[in-house]
Amino acid sequence: MILIVKPILMAFLKSDSVKRLVMDLLRAYAKTTDNTIDDQICDYVGKNLIGPRVEK
Repeated sequence: MILIVKPILMAFLKSDSVKRLVMDLLRAYAKTTDNTIDDQICDYVGKNLIGPRVEK
């Protein structure tokens, strides 16, 4: 069963929408802390995972 599901999940994880979801979750969590290092980490990971951040 796992041999069938794993390739499907791995393909799903590579999609841009899932990457954006993960980054949104990380940014939401980073906003709940008092420090800024996690914000810098989110910026670094987001830039390298998705590309430059575009504010709307």
